[in-house]
Amino acid sequence: MRRKDREMNPDFAREVIDQSSYGSLALYDPDKKQTYSVNLSLVRLGDCLYFHSAKAGYKLDLLKEGDSYGLSFVSYAQVPDVFSRDKLQALAQEPEKMGLLLSRVFTTEYSSAHVLGRLRLVRDPEEITRAMEALCKKYTGDKMDFFPQAMAVGGSRILVYALDIQEIHGKRKKLDPQGEEMKWQRMD
Repeated sequence: MRRKDREMNPDFAREVIDQSSYGSLALYDPDKKQTYSVNLSLVRLGDCLYFHSAKAGYKLDLLKEGDSYGLSFVSYAQVPDVFSRDKLQALAQEPEKMGLLLSRVFTTEYSSAHVLGRLRLVRDPEEITRAMEALCKKYTGDKMDFFPQAMAVGGSRILVYALDIQEIHGKRKKLDPQGEEMKWQRMD
């Protein structure tokens, strides 16, 4: 990571994953010599990420069990609003203060995580059920009383994959109320 001052610890990265609506999986098609990125609904159980898939499709054509894959997550992204319009006009009149405009106005705050791991097709029925139950709790937690029926009907129509995490990295850019960047894992 180039910006070590924005690097966060693995627990922060896990929190980003847990709070993210989706993760982006990067794939490569060697025949077409092009990348393919797909957003996935994922859930983390310990150091393993789970997602489900139909039994056919372009994504499955590119996935290879045992290979290493990268996933990116963003749980927060927002353009900061730390200066009043009057303050911005005053800063714009002072060329030596233009750096403040660039670093604190024309920027984006974010919380992100990146994971590298080995892919495996989940074959154990108990692990499949555990993964699907966790996925459903994350995305449709208020409907879990219908999970057993949904799994009974749809369970045979899907594949469940696990990405066993080998590397996990968190990164953040956040400004405090005074407009100062919170670097080196500063939390307050």
